[in-house]
Parts: sequence; C-alpha cells; structure tokens
Amino acid sequence: MKRSIKSVFNKKNKKKIICLTSYSYNYTKIIDDLVDVVLVGDSMSNVLYGMDSTRTIDDQIMINHATAVKKAAEKSLVFFDLPYNKDFSESNTVKRVLSVMKKTSCDGVKIEGNTELEDVIKYLKKKNVPVMAHLGLQPQKFSSTKKFKIYGKKKEDLNKIISDSLCLEKAGAVSILLEGMLTKIAKQVTTVLAIPTIGIGASEFCDGQILVSEDMLGMYGNNHPKFVKRYEDLSKNIKIAVKKYAKEVNNSKFPNKKFRYD
Repeated sequence: MKRSIKSVFNKKNKKKIICLTSYSYNYTKIIDDLVDVVLVGDSMSNVLYGMDSTRTIDDQIMINHATAVKKAAEKSLVFFDLPYNKDFSESNTVKRVLSVMKKTSCDGVKIEGNTELEDVIKYLKKKNVPVMAHLGLQPQKFSSTKKFKIYGKKKEDLNKIISDSLCLEKAGAVSILLEGMLTKIAKQVTTVLAIPTIGIGASEFCDGQILVSEDMLGMYGNNHPKFVKRYEDLSKNIKIAVKKYAKEVNNSKFPNKKFRYD
C-alpha cells in the first residue's frame, strides 16, 4: 500500500520514521517500501557528481533525478531537496517549489532555512505541498564541506533552534530534519515539537533517521562523518565483481556459448 503523509508523519512516539536518499530509478526500485521516505537529496552533488558543495545542483538537475525516483517509488513517499539559489525570496522560493512539484509529482519538499521560511511554508500548506524543514547544520550555507561545523556549541543555539522549530511547526511543516548537532539539543527539540524530527548526525532521540545511501552502503570513499555507520561495503564487492569480469574476458571465458547468438 502506498504510504500517505499522514500515515508516515503521524508516527511520533509510536514508530521510527525510516528515510534514505536516492537519485536513480534502479536504486529506488530496490529500497521502495523498505523505507518510509526516499529523499532526492542535493547530496548527489557530492556522492554522484564529485563536487565539494551541494550548491552545484540546480532545479533542472533535481527535476531529472526526482522524476526518475518518483517513477520507481510505488509505496514509499518521495521528497526532494530544494536546490540552493541566490534568490531566496519568498516569491521565488514558492515559484520554484511549485514548479518542481508539478514536473516531478513528488510527495513533498525539504527546504533548508530558519524562520524566514515561515510564510513560505504557510503558503505551500495552502497549496497542499508538504514541507520538511531543515535546521541545525545546513549544508547549502557552506561553499565547501570542509567548512561544516557541528551545531549547538554556542550558548544561544538551544533557544534559537527551539524558537525556530516551533515557528516552522506552527507555520505548517510536517516534520523537521535536524542535522549535525549536539545530542542534548536534538533531544530537547524533539521533545518540544508535536511534529516528528528526522535526524542525521543528531542522535537516536529523533523520531526518525536518514542517511545518504552511498555512505551507509560503503560506496563513497573512506572519509565520512562520525555519524555514518556502514552497513555494507559495496565498493569492495563491486571491485571483486569487476576483477572477475576482467579476468574472464582476458582468458576468453566470457562470453561463451551460453552468452552468444549462434
């Protein structure tokens, strides 16, 4: 059965919300129904295109990937990251979200930002567009991943993020993603909110979790954030398969009668 916004985001205090990223049709086919939400993340800039910042993804690139993912997802919800744009005005942000939604038929959007998104979320709610807010470490604010800083080390951080999260919840966000922050802050934000929090580097106290698939499957280098747990080493398995393929080709064992047309 196809998941609904209500069935997924009404799980707070009942069952964890499971999320992963995907940028392709084939991979989405594999994970569909195993997760509640598939996020077409701008993290593709790093793990797919080899860039050092998520800012290199534009709306058209997102549309291309989100369309493929949505086509493959028969049961999981599909959200997309609204790409970075220098024009972060309310009117332009709304226009871009509605355009991507129309062209991809995604189930919702994730937007990085703080209280400046209040009216954007209110408007999108009226247009029946579910919004996942994104607080804490916000990658689009950095020109390089090397500049990332863990959120919550300043005294004023706790009060600010609680105020921001309550504002965005009141505006109509269906959930809030909390990234790269101290455990005590993620825990308190999750406690005060009625809507669920999705954590990435924000402790087990969040209502759900998300990881970049390439990270958790061991397909993206050896250097990764502390919060990443590798559940498989697909890079190793792929190398073994490719070496076997190359060896059989060199030894004229592939193709053979079984794989040819006589």
